[in-house]
Amino acid sequence: MTKQTKLQLKLIGLVYLAALAVVLFPLLWNAQYNVPSADDWSYGATAYQAIQAGAGPGEVLAITFQTVGRNYVNWEGRFVNSFLASLQPGIWGEQYYTLVGWWMLGSLVLGEILFWRMLCSGFGDKEGRLLLLPVAVPTLLLQILYTPNTVESFYWYTGAVNYTFVFVVSLLFGAQFVRIAQAENGIWSDKLSGRMSGKRPGKMRGRAVAYRVLAIIGAVIVGGDNYSTSLSVFAGMLAFYAWQFLTGVRGKTLRERVRALWTVVRRTWYLFALEAGSLLLCILAPGNLQRMDRNFGGAVQGGPLQAIVLSVVRSATNLYSWMNWKLFLMLCLIAPFAWLAMKRSGWRFRYPVWFTLLSFLVYASQSTATLLVDGTTGGGRAAAVLYYSLHIWLVLNLCYWLGFWERRLGERMNGAAQGFLRVPVVYCGVLGIALAALLLCGNRMELSSYRAYRDYRQGWAEQYAVEWNERFAVLHDESVQEVVFAPLSVYPETFLYTDLQDAHGYTWVNNACARYYGKDKITVTEAE
Repeated sequence: MTKQTKLQLKLIGLVYLAALAVVLFPLLWNAQYNVPSADDWSYGATAYQAIQAGAGPGEVLAITFQTVGRNYVNWEGRFVNSFLASLQPGIWGEQYYTLVGWWMLGSLVLGEILFWRMLCSGFGDKEGRLLLLPVAVPTLLLQILYTPNTVESFYWYTGAVNYTFVFVVSLLFGAQFVRIAQAENGIWSDKLSGRMSGKRPGKMRGRAVAYRVLAIIGAVIVGGDNYSTSLSVFAGMLAFYAWQFLTGVRGKTLRERVRALWTVVRRTWYLFALEAGSLLLCILAPGNLQRMDRNFGGAVQGGPLQAIVLSVVRSATNLYSWMNWKLFLMLCLIAPFAWLAMKRSGWRFRYPVWFTLLSFLVYASQSTATLLVDGTTGGGRAAAVLYYSLHIWLVLNLCYWLGFWERRLGERMNGAAQGFLRVPVVYCGVLGIALAALLLCGNRMELSSYRAYRDYRQGWAEQYAVEWNERFAVLHDESVQEVVFAPLSVYPETFLYTDLQDAHGYTWVNNACARYYGKDKITVTEAE
C-alpha cells in the first residue's frame, strides 16, 4: 500500500468510529437511568441480602454457587445462566445497574471487532489492520440500530447477559477454536496468527497457553448458558470437523482425509468435550422437568426432527424478511475491504456452495431448542441474537465467496484492486451517504438510537429514574413491610423491561421484588 492509501484507510476508519460513537451515544447516555427488573430480583435476591448483611466478595461468590445448585435442581439446568444472573450489578447498589448498558454494548462492539481480527490472518499485520474497521463497523452500526429488542439486548441484565454477552463469547470461542485447530506444534502458524514469527518463542508459547485457557473458559460459558447459543456452537464444531474432512488436505484418498480430520480433533477435542459436556449437563438437569411442568404443561411441541425442519424454514424466512437495501449497501461497503483482507489471508476457500449450506444449517440450529420446547423462536433477546448472527453469517459468506474468486481471478483482478485503493474514500463516501439517506428517510422509530434520544428529549427517561429512586427510598426503609406504590407515570420503551404490576397483572414480579428487599408484600394501585 502507498502512503496515500494508508492515510485514506485511516480516515475511513476514523469516520466509521465517529459514526459508531453517534449511534452509541444516546443508548449509553440513557444507561444512567436504568434499574433492575423481574428476574434480576429473583436471581439476585440471595446475594443482595448477603451483601446487605456485610458479606465479602468470597462469601457472595459461595452464596452464588449455592443459588446455582438450587436452581439446577428446582428450576433450570443452564448453570452459567444462573451464575451470571445471580451477580447482576444492582446487588451492590442500584446505582451500579447503569453499567449494564455499557457492558452489553461495549462487549458487542469490541467482541465483534476482535472476532474478525482473530478469525482472519488478513487483518494480522499493520497494513491488514487498516482493513479491519471497514469490515467490522458497518455491520455493527446496523446491528445496534435495528436490534429487534433494545430492552432485552442492552438494558435488562438477566436477558442481555445471557444472550447478547454470551453470543459475543461464542464468537470469540469459535474464532479461538478455529485458531487452535490450525495451530502448528502448539503455537499459532505464521499465516493464521498474523505473522508472529518476529516474536520470541517463549512469548509465543505463553500467549498460546493463555489463549487455550480463555478458550476453555469460553467453552464452559457457551455450553452452560442459553440453549440457542450452546446448540449452535455445538453444531458449528461438528460442521467444522466435517469441513476439515472435506477440505483439510489436497489429496482425495479416504486415508488422507481421516488423517487430516484426526489432526484437528487431536488439537481441539478438549474444547469440544467441554462445550458438549456443559450442554449435556444443562439438558439432564432435574430442574428442567419442574420448569417444563410449570411453564409448558410438561410436554414439548413436536419432536426433534420437526423442530430441526422448522428451524431451517424459520431461518430462511428470517433471511428473506430481514434482507433489504440497507443490508445490501452494507455488504457493498464491506466487499472491497473484505476482498483485500481475503487476498492477504492463509485460507484456501474451497467449495463455497458447501460452505454456505453448512454455515446456514449452523445458523438455523439456533432456533431448534426453543421450537422444540414451545414452538417459538424465543423472546426479544433471542430474536436479537438471531439478527446479530444473520449479519455475521452474511459477512462470513461474503468473505468466503470473495476469497474463492480472488484465488481464481487474483491476477486479473489486481488492476481493479489497485484502482480501488486509489479512491477508497470516494467509494465509501458515495455508499455511506446512500446508506445514511436510507436510514434517515425511513421510519426513524425503527432506529434504537432515535428512540433512546426521544426518551431523553421528552424527559421520560429522567422521570422514570426519579420515580424509581422514590420507590427505592421506600424499599430501603426497614420500618415499612407492606409497600403500596402508585403506577409509574412514564414507560420509556428504550430500557423498561417490565414494571411492578397491579392486582390484574403479572404479579410474580412484585413477589420477587418483595423477597429481594425483605418486604412482606408489594402492591401497586390500579391506574386511573
